[in-house]
Amino acid sequence: MKKRRNKLDEMQEQKMLHIESKGCWIAFIGLMIVIAAQLVYYGTDCGNQIIGETIVFLCMGCYVLAACVKNGVWDRKFEPGFKVNLCASLIAAVASGVLKFAIIYREYGADGVAVGAAAAAASVNSINTFILCFILLSVMLLVYRWRKNRLENALPDEKEEK
Repeated sequence: MKKRRNKLDEMQEQKMLHIESKGCWIAFIGLMIVIAAQLVYYGTDCGNQIIGETIVFLCMGCYVLAACVKNGVWDRKFEPGFKVNLCASLIAAVASGVLKFAIIYREYGADGVAVGAAAAAASVNSINTFILCFILLSVMLLVYRWRKNRLENALPDEKEEK
């Protein structure tokens, strides 16, 4: 098939990029919500039901991450740094703790022992998520700064030299 010429002017191209960007984020957040809802509804034994959504979600996340790092972009609104990593890790920890609590609460009911066990498991899950997320974001921050420095100094990549 022949590649067609772009028929959009600059303003239309910007609008199209904006529309595509919003569509991508709607799909990304929608998949995240659907996966979380299915985990709460079906419990932790729902691997067969969520495998498709999980694969698409992870592919989208990996693509956005790789493209941002390759192009030396962190975010439109947030400066890369310790505070941003800390806040993002806290948000992820709270979200994973709430999700874990909801899953366990649904599985075992509302008696006192189950609520205490669910809260304890959710706390451990939150702490683990916070630590892992903070470490991952800190590593990505170092990679981002390294890549941005290479781009600003116009150093060619090893792959581009060949």
